Order: sequence, then structure tokens, then C-alpha cells
Amino acid sequence: MLRGSRPAIDLMFSLVLDGRLYVKGNAGKDKPSLLKTSAWETFQSLNPFEKYVYMLQTYWTRYDFNGKFSRWISISAFYNLLATVAGVEAQQRVMKDQGFIDLLYSEGADFLHHLSFFGWGELEQIEGARGKYEDSILAFLPNEFGIEACRYLLSKALPYWNRNDLPFLLSALEIKAFKEKDEHPFEVFRNLFPEGYINETVEEPEMTHAGVYTFKVKLSKSVWRKIELSHNHSLYDLHIAIQDAFDFGNDHLYAFYIGGSERTGNPIYCPEAAEGKADTLFVKVSDVSLYIGASMLYLFDFGDEWRFDVELVHIEEDAPLPLKPTIVESKGEAPEQYPLWD
Repeated sequence: MLRGSRPAIDLMFSLVLDGRLYVKGNAGKDKPSLLKTSAWETFQSLNPFEKYVYMLQTYWTRYDFNGKFSRWISISAFYNLLATVAGVEAQQRVMKDQGFIDLLYSEGADFLHHLSFFGWGELEQIEGARGKYEDSILAFLPNEFGIEACRYLLSKALPYWNRNDLPFLLSALEIKAFKEKDEHPFEVFRNLFPEGYINETVEEPEMTHAGVYTFKVKLSKSVWRKIELSHNHSLYDLHIAIQDAFDFGNDHLYAFYIGGSERTGNPIYCPEAAEGKADTLFVKVSDVSLYIGASMLYLFDFGDEWRFDVELVHIEEDAPLPLKPTIVESKGEAPEQYPLWD
């Protein structure tokens, strides 16, 4: 793999998912896959400038800046870098000693790769960098477009930045002139280019939230249960239904991981393990925003690690909502939770 290609590949993967051009699903025979949405067809019809704006808008407003970067890298470092770029001349080298941005040249270097990906300048990389805590970027050399784009983001699009700590930055900068985010982001980002260049954007697919959800909960190809429940039921209700379906004792901690494994997915923990974050009691099935064919991991008992693949196979919008989860189909004998060893 070419040096610097990993951040670009990771970014492209995030953009197509965050932009809802593709969704994580199942291509059949238990093979995870990326599935095109109707938004992809709209995206293909856009001109190059419109495609660019949609990708940048998606990055700024939906990319997981808090999750993708170390919590030790505050929003001020990102802001200071953009502000520094906005204030230099084209091809002037921006280095880590210019405004408390040093971490972005080592463990936060992906951000500089992102700026390069969007065509805002070139990177001078350091040969032989071995770990994320070691500097891998020597300098960033912005071009004229990159300088103007940074100025635009900071002056026009700052309140749309997908950072949890944005209010602290605005307060520190004593910025009070921004209106609330009452405009669609497209109306802001379309003005990055001159009038007439940007006329259309992606029509994103509507996600069905309400209805009767049918999940196929699998321990293996030969042992699974189908469970129906309402969109109003919580993940805790789904947890209890799975416990009942497999005759387990509900005597250990658990978590649901959305969009990946326990290493890559977004965890929603049981109340006892949530540590102040949203837990399964308060997260509804509809809050997870799954598409049909998408799966989440249900991990029960952090010691023995019982792993269940929970796939959304159907949503029936007009059906009467069940009062409680129901097992509607079953295959295979459930294993013993505590098998006796001879």
C-alpha cells in the first residue's frame, strides 16, 4: 500500500457511508457487503463541482471527528491549523510549530491527509515514521484553493462542524454572530464555488423508522431465531427477547455494537456498563437507524463472550405494533449457557 493511502481509503469509505451513498448490508449467504442506495444514482447525475461539494459537506457535517481522532487532540488544534492555512500564502510551508498544532503532525496526521485528499495542498512526509506518536508529516503546502476553502469553512460553515466540543470553541472565540443552523448545509456549501456551478445535490433515501421490525438473531448458520418487535421497543427489550429465545439466564453484562465488531462498531452498553453514556434502556430500535440487510453484534457475557449476529431482515410499516417482542421462527437447538464438562 502506498504511503499515505490508508487515510484516503478510510476517508472515502466513511464518506460513502456518511453520505448514505452506500449502506452496510448483506449480499446473501451471510456475506457482509456494501449496498448502493438511491442516493448513489442521484450522486452520479451531478456535475464534478456538485459531487465535490456534497463530499466536502458530508465530511464537515457528518464525519466522526470525535471518534476518529484521539480525545487528546482538542478542537482548537484543528481550528488553529485551518486558521493558519487561511492566513498564509500559496505554497508557504505550514509546520507544527505554528500555533499549537503539533499533534496533527503525528497521531492526528490523518487530518492533514484529508486536506490533501480534498485538493487543498501537498504534504511533505517524513520517511521512516514508525508509530502514530512519531511525526509523519514535516509540512503542509497549501494552494490558493485550499487557502480560500479554509477561510470559507471558518467564516461560513463553522457552526455546521461535526465536533461535540464546537460550543466550547465558539465560546472561547467569543463568536456570537452565527445564526442557528436553520439552513440546510447544502445552501451554505454551494457558495464555495461561483454562482451557477452548483445547482443540485444528492437526494438522500428516506429511512423507514416506524413499524414492526423482524430481526434474525444467529449464533451460527444452523442456530438462529427470528424476533419481531415494535420500533418503540428498546435495545433492552431486544436483549431480553434474545435471552428468552436462547434460554439464557440474563446474568451478565452485554452490549450491542452498531456497524461493526466490538473493535470497530459503535457500542451501546447495558445500563450497568454504560458509564454515563446512552444505554440500552433508552435507545429504541428505531434510533439505531438500520437499513434492511444491516447487522449489529450482540455480545453477551464479556467473559465467555457469546456473540450473536442480529440482522434486520424486514420492516412492516402498516402492521399492528406488538406489545412485546415475539419469537416468530426458530431453527436449531439452543446451546447450554453453562455446559457441563466431563
